[in-house]
Amino acid sequence: MLAAGLALLAAAAAFAAVMADQVSEPARNPDPFTAPLDRWWLSVMTSWQARPLTRAGEVLSYLAGPWGGTVVVAILVVLLLWRRRIWTAVFLALAEACGSGASQLIKHLVERPRPPHPLVRADFGSFPSGHVITTLVVGLALVAALSRPGRRALPLTGVAIAAALMMCCRTYLRAHWLTDTFESVLVASGIALVLWYLFTPALRREQRIPWPRVRRARRPDGPAAS
Repeated sequence: MLAAGLALLAAAAAFAAVMADQVSEPARNPDPFTAPLDRWWLSVMTSWQARPLTRAGEVLSYLAGPWGGTVVVAILVVLLLWRRRIWTAVFLALAEACGSGASQLIKHLVERPRPPHPLVRADFGSFPSGHVITTLVVGLALVAALSRPGRRALPLTGVAIAAALMMCCRTYLRAHWLTDTFESVLVASGIALVLWYLFTPALRREQRIPWPRVRRARRPDGPAAS
């Protein structure tokens, strides 16, 4: 798990370095090497555009993006602390924070322009997608924290579907190029696997903590029957 996570992060760093080099010198590299794939995918997404899909994409971006993901993680952290799973709460919060921090750092290092005429408001930098990073890193962290070995196939499939849906959503909204989301998958998967490896002993130990039971108030005994 640690080796796979570090390999993914190394691949993400290499991809970001190449992209930053090409974006920084438009005279020498008018188009990144990913331009043919990015433009083809953008044309496919443009051909699908319709008002209902755009509205759905805007809602999904808001709920599952960095801000929405932060709110969800904050609620889950409070619930985990109530359950006395301190290290699990730290793990989940750290996964979300590392994902958001890595996204902003890479954006400012690469400075890749976004696709023309995005359908939603977008901050600085297209590479990578913070929405995809948040969806994937938080999803994997939840699988690690809340599921047990041998029962993770279905949750992991759900996380993969959610990440793919967010990739389609953000490229449909013209907020990102397709290859921006590839970088997001590398970054989020690498961070999640490294943290999963580091926190595995604590997560296993805290999974055995039972959920606190809510005690019901005992009813006072009624008068004795005559």
